[in-house]
Amino acid sequence: MSAVMASNPDVELQDACIRFANDPLGFVLYMFPWGEGILSKWSGPDKWHREIFAEIKAYLEGDSTLPLQIAVASGHGAAKTTFFAWMNLWFMSCRAHPQVVCTANTESQLTTKSWRELAKWHKMALNRDWFEWTATTFYMKGHQETWKANAIPWSENNTEAFAGTHEDNVLVQFDEASKISDKIWEVTDGVLTTKKNIWIVYGNGTRNVGRFYDCFNKNKKYWKTWQIDSRTCQAANKEYLDRLIEQYGGEESDQALVRVRGMFPRTATRQLISTESIEKCMDFEAEGFEFQPKVMGVDIARFGENSSTICVRQGRKVFDIEVLPKQDLMMTAHHVAEAIKRERPMQVFVDGSGIGAGVVDRLRQLNFPVVDVNGGNSSLNPRFLNKRVEMWWTMKEAIENVVELPKNSRLKEELSCIEYDYTDKGRIRLDRKTDIMDKYGFSPDLADALAYTYAYPVADFSEQGENLEPAVFAD
Repeated sequence: MSAVMASNPDVELQDACIRFANDPLGFVLYMFPWGEGILSKWSGPDKWHREIFAEIKAYLEGDSTLPLQIAVASGHGAAKTTFFAWMNLWFMSCRAHPQVVCTANTESQLTTKSWRELAKWHKMALNRDWFEWTATTFYMKGHQETWKANAIPWSENNTEAFAGTHEDNVLVQFDEASKISDKIWEVTDGVLTTKKNIWIVYGNGTRNVGRFYDCFNKNKKYWKTWQIDSRTCQAANKEYLDRLIEQYGGEESDQALVRVRGMFPRTATRQLISTESIEKCMDFEAEGFEFQPKVMGVDIARFGENSSTICVRQGRKVFDIEVLPKQDLMMTAHHVAEAIKRERPMQVFVDGSGIGAGVVDRLRQLNFPVVDVNGGNSSLNPRFLNKRVEMWWTMKEAIENVVELPKNSRLKEELSCIEYDYTDKGRIRLDRKTDIMDKYGFSPDLADALAYTYAYPVADFSEQGENLEPAVFAD
């Protein structure tokens, strides 16, 4: 390479980048010192890297007016983050005034792994002097505002950071995409509206629900997908992967499917309610529910990102769950009161813990006979850690026996993301709301409202007149 570059290095590099504008593989092979230094054992990209590079080249040389969307699920050690870095360097080098947006499941993943990998390959690139790398930005010197890649930690409350990129030469990359909020995916859907833009998402298939999972399933026709078995990759430690498979109990175990084979689990480890059960309920139509009492569950928001929600269930039918606007407690109580007057439920279970106590007090002041339910209180059944776990477990059993759930993707994600475990004393416990927020960036507000409808059995007195002997107990 040094002989090629000897005459006029910058002109040679510019010509190369023009030549490789539609050829990311050619760029990567040309731009890095393969067979030398830390790359002494490597002759170039892996087989799956080359396949995706070929797909990108064919797309750019074709006449499609749609964005190219690529999803990659792999086991550990497949060099996904390396591919992430190559794509950034190629796009920045071979496009005029490009806009590159990169994010990951956590700020730590983005800054200490994905963005750090870009820094490593930037230092090895022949055209490294063209660019400046910082902790959050990678830009062409002299064009800092218009020729850049940004590392943006995602936030459901800062989706506008992803929404302002409506132009040519856009590359969007999601690392560890399975744990990035659907809201960020939805905003990105509207970003790539111009021609010849590329969106690539990478990750381990840790969850069998959500937008990353959908890329390989119901939305597969919109995505070019790769599922990479790490044992086929040159950079992976094959001996260690074989040991993992043995440790996990074989190739068909969920852990091996996800961590080695680049597939999705049949049921997420410790998943409380299976995705299959939820999907079955969303396709089910209940009958005879009209003769059962209505029960209302109300979940009260505690944090700025959360929402207060109202769920009405009548026997085996769950109606659309209402999400209340952000408002003070008095207005929340007003909305709940209006819902009670409209729906006329037999019983209303309200989240009375924390600030929810104020809503309960206001409703009782208005003479609505609501039941105060504190999820942190003791459960009736000692096998559960607290009342919240008991409600969720009762709801789980109802879903497994099939109820009609509204077709709501957010509800599906919330119900399927909750995992259970055991305390030292053998009692069942669940992920806390704060744990869910930290892991997935959302709070299970819809699912919690549904769980409140299972707080206690409800007697049906509807056909008893003044004789208050209960005839039927609703599940």
